Amino acid sequence: MLNRFLSGIKPIDILIYVLSFAVFMVTAVVNYGYHHADELFQIIEYAGIKSETFTPLVAWEYDVQIRPMLQPTICLAFLKFFSAISLTDPYIQAMIMRIFAAVISYLAIVLFVRNTSRKISNPRLRTVYLAISLLLWFIPYIACRFSSETFGGAFLLFAMSIYFSDKEDTKRKVLMGVCLALSFIFRFQMGLAIFGFGLWALLIDKKGWKFFIVPIVSFVVTYALLGVGVDSWFYGDFVFAPYKYVKVNSEVSAAKFGSGPWWFYLYNLVSYPTYFIGVPLAIAIVYLLVRSPKNPYLWCIIPFFVVHSIIAHKEVRFLFPMAFLVPAIFMSVVECIDKKWHEKKSWKISFYVLLSAFALVNIVGLGVNMSKSAGYQKFYLAKYINDNLRDKPVNIIHGPDSNPYGPFGAISGFYRNENATMQKFTNLYGIGYLLRSGAENFFTCRKCDLEKMVCVGEFEGRNPFDVLQELGFEYQSQSIPKFTEKLCEYYSGYDTGMVLYVFRYVGDKYGFDESQFKKAVFYYNDCENSDWGQTETITSEKYYSGGHSSVVYADSRYGITLEDSINKVSWAKHMSVVLQVNQTDEIRDPCLALEIVDDTGVRENVWDSRKILDKTKRTNEWVKIVMDFDLPDNFGEYTNFKVYPFNPIEAPVYFDDIFIVFY
Repeated sequence: MLNRFLSGIKPIDILIYVLSFAVFMVTAVVNYGYHHADELFQIIEYAGIKSETFTPLVAWEYDVQIRPMLQPTICLAFLKFFSAISLTDPYIQAMIMRIFAAVISYLAIVLFVRNTSRKISNPRLRTVYLAISLLLWFIPYIACRFSSETFGGAFLLFAMSIYFSDKEDTKRKVLMGVCLALSFIFRFQMGLAIFGFGLWALLIDKKGWKFFIVPIVSFVVTYALLGVGVDSWFYGDFVFAPYKYVKVNSEVSAAKFGSGPWWFYLYNLVSYPTYFIGVPLAIAIVYLLVRSPKNPYLWCIIPFFVVHSIIAHKEVRFLFPMAFLVPAIFMSVVECIDKKWHEKKSWKISFYVLLSAFALVNIVGLGVNMSKSAGYQKFYLAKYINDNLRDKPVNIIHGPDSNPYGPFGAISGFYRNENATMQKFTNLYGIGYLLRSGAENFFTCRKCDLEKMVCVGEFEGRNPFDVLQELGFEYQSQSIPKFTEKLCEYYSGYDTGMVLYVFRYVGDKYGFDESQFKKAVFYYNDCENSDWGQTETITSEKYYSGGHSSVVYADSRYGITLEDSINKVSWAKHMSVVLQVNQTDEIRDPCLALEIVDDTGVRENVWDSRKILDKTKRTNEWVKIVMDFDLPDNFGEYTNFKVYPFNPIEAPVYFDDIFIVFY
């Protein structure tokens, strides 16, 4: 079979096959982590429900049964295999699954190019077609993602490869229906591209209705078995997921998760793949719409593109399945021009000049994606700990949205390290309170947030690197190599503000003596999904981080409240509170209160407070303040304590990111 495949293939083509396969494999190994959280939480974490190898964090979509479960089931098979051979490292497990995705995508692209390049009359252009199909800088990156976008796009290519093959028999029609069904099962939105391609085959390619009988039957049977069947088994109930998907998304607007303007995809079509590639791509699509509207690839892309542009919630990754068709779009235009101007020397010179420039830009892009992990690299520190400190206690202090074990404050069950503790903090002023003795202490923060974390107190206005060094933290590394950081802005739509800095604590017991350091008890609340009291004061009117704060005024004078048993901190002599405050007027009454309660009635309750105005006179801006309380000598004899903002005045005061330490 291999000899038959290689027969008649030019040596340059063999070189491209070998080189591109190596690029796919290297990219799959290097691009650890995930491009988007769905790749983790809606596939691997779902598989954990039945694998029993880890305790998964289950996304809300599972309860409403709107996600197809075939890919989590494939992941489940991998997890069972890993368990059988005692392979426990989650990073190696994920790497093997990425390699699997890369191989599937590679085969799909190779077959697609082999069966569609016959339409190209110029043999040299066929080689160019093969090269850009396998080595266009973003294709290996997309191809190695163990995601629904990648698998949906790959199986559409398999189906189209079968359609454009020389032979037309029942077996091929059955297989085409299976591949179309798999494309749809992996990602329901692929139904738009499948519909467009089917319409092209019917109206433009003039396939009679009899042609469609076998693929449709094959599609339905495959979906019944691998769609409805697998979903019903996984969920434990009969499920027709596409119906539930449409129903739930019509009831809960997709815009809830963020919305974009109608031109969002038009802009990213041009900018995301770099302007040097994006502008020619946009021109190529317009050219085909005008000069060759019967192009089959257009009929796949246009319905997919238009409907996604209408839907409020937009993400560039939603177009990833169509990325595999970009080289075919390019070559359709080049073929049209080459047929007309083939003999013109000016065309040949222009083509090779443009191709050389294209190759240079593309090689740099490939290098960028082969030098960094996936997405925004939040797993960078987590992987470092896994590789170097797996069995040691680790304490991670992280800035906003910098948790190395998951996005949105969620902790992945698959990657979870039981020896690692995570603590969110928003200002370097009190970072010493979060240190842990007997553990390796790290601080990690996005580049865009680091300067904000030295905005108040004695460190205000100083270089954060100098401040961290003074506090005993040593810069260790960053999630993207410095030499590729700037290039990432051009080659992956990457905001370099998202680069993750990692600092390692090399000082000694900052802030406490040894006994205090070991005993210190911490509480933190950023007003997101709070388990404290007075949650009715939570508002989205103003906030320092996340999307909420606690607003306190005359009609709601007690803000978000920490209440706990004194038994947990009965030995403590002091309490310090670090928090963000935004007061709308310069008034003296708002304060932070400590209430010490004796439920037995033997002792009188103690109420102590600190005036906000004593710490800052700034209004209508967020200010970070620190308040210190000395606890009474008989503190341990009481039963409970409460800490809360208090404001009896009409002018509202907002509180956010409240950090409390007893020591």
